[in-house]
Amino acid sequence: MSTQDDGGDDADEAVATGRAQRAAHRGFRRSGLVLLICLALVGGLAVAISWSLIRRSERSVAAESAVEVIYCAGWDPQTRKPVGLMNADEARTRDSAGDPYAVLLTTNTRPKALLQVDWGRDYLGLFLFEQHGRRDRAYDFRELEPGLLHLIRYEQWRYASPDTPEFPERGWHFTLTARPDSDIASVELDQGSLLQTAHDIPARYRSLRRAPFGDWMAYAHGRMLGLEPGAGGIGGVTVVPSHQEPATPLWRAPSGMQPRHLQALFTPGSRFSDTDLDTAVVTEPATAGALQVPTGAVIAADPGTLDSDEPFTVTVPPGDYPVLIAGMRWAGKGWGETTAAMLRISDKPTASWELAVRPGQDVRLLGDDEFYGFGVDTGTGAFLDASGRDSLAAAYEQQQQSGATDGDTAKETADPKTGTNLIAYPSGRGDGSYPVWIGRAADGAITCLVADMLLLRDMKPMQPATPDTAVFLTPTPTHSARPEPKPAGPEATAEFLATVIADVVATKKRIG
Repeated sequence: MSTQDDGGDDADEAVATGRAQRAAHRGFRRSGLVLLICLALVGGLAVAISWSLIRRSERSVAAESAVEVIYCAGWDPQTRKPVGLMNADEARTRDSAGDPYAVLLTTNTRPKALLQVDWGRDYLGLFLFEQHGRRDRAYDFRELEPGLLHLIRYEQWRYASPDTPEFPERGWHFTLTARPDSDIASVELDQGSLLQTAHDIPARYRSLRRAPFGDWMAYAHGRMLGLEPGAGGIGGVTVVPSHQEPATPLWRAPSGMQPRHLQALFTPGSRFSDTDLDTAVVTEPATAGALQVPTGAVIAADPGTLDSDEPFTVTVPPGDYPVLIAGMRWAGKGWGETTAAMLRISDKPTASWELAVRPGQDVRLLGDDEFYGFGVDTGTGAFLDASGRDSLAAAYEQQQQSGATDGDTAKETADPKTGTNLIAYPSGRGDGSYPVWIGRAADGAITCLVADMLLLRDMKPMQPATPDTAVFLTPTPTHSARPEPKPAGPEATAEFLATVIADVVATKKRIG
């Protein structure tokens, strides 16, 4: 009985356990149903919140990627605002005429990029802004072939604090200078100390296609402007309407040095003031003799280093021409200096000036106040015909060794075998590099070549002084047979430049 009773108790316990389990399962199912309902509600809320966040994010991205285009005359770095606002039609007219104008790209009223356009000077400048409205990256492009822009210079600044002024004289500054005919660029990193080196930059990373007017994102990709990549880097482009204002540019395209005071240099009695040495008075030009130019190909060079000097691309009619040496004296000091030398081709009035260049030199590559000149290492310059270069180099060296020259006056060296000569003269204050200006009459005929010692260039003219009424013209460049690169695009170029900077920073860190 007891066994049966135990068995019955076990059976009853098993039944009770089964009932409890079924009740527990029913309770679990009910709890699970409630939990599922709760999860579904929470999930639905989460989905709703997620969709809300996504839509809000999309709206934010859309707003951030909407690039506003403001056409203007320039950018005022003091107020950090555009000036001389103009509409798109005005800007388009200036673009077609080759006149300068600027394009400001903004998002949410924050400046992102500034384009300075001057097709008349074959120039496109691109500046990118950091978060505090300061320009921190600068691209200098030149259109050396129709429709193709070459990167000539890239600069980047890093600002130590939000209060650091734009383009500080001291601080982190990276500069890359490229040439259109070389894959090797000069690089400088100023980070308290200066590192100068070279870095490879393939042609595809230093060239861009010129885009039609209005296609500004062809020069500044969305990532360069800090836009979300999901928006494609472009978004909607809206031209901001603006009031008509006088277009007075606060900028100009970088350009090479232009001549000053050339007529006054050869006009006795012209006066100039200098803050350090008082007053300079122009003296009567001295005649140094006649230069024999049998081929018309003229060389200006240091007569002591004539081995590789090439003639200028502009030739003169063959003949014999006088050389005049311009000078000045310091008032009350009793001494003076040579300021210029002129090879006079014609007595016609000079109506325009242009820089003399040699083969391969392109004035469109020059920055502000840069020039192509002839180098001087012996304190002496000279004019000569290209046909006598080698023989005159030997004759001049022999003359120097004989001690028959006076470094303070002009001196002729002749070679009877070739019928050529050179006329040497003191090079201003000594060694350096000096430009040669070509003068032209109103009809385009060459009037003279002037080697400018740059002594009076930055002085202030005083009365009496002869004003230089001749205009400055840019010589037409000779096109080279460079292979046309395949541009990689602005974003790829920006990323490549970032790797160059990283390499240079690492190099500088390794060498201390």
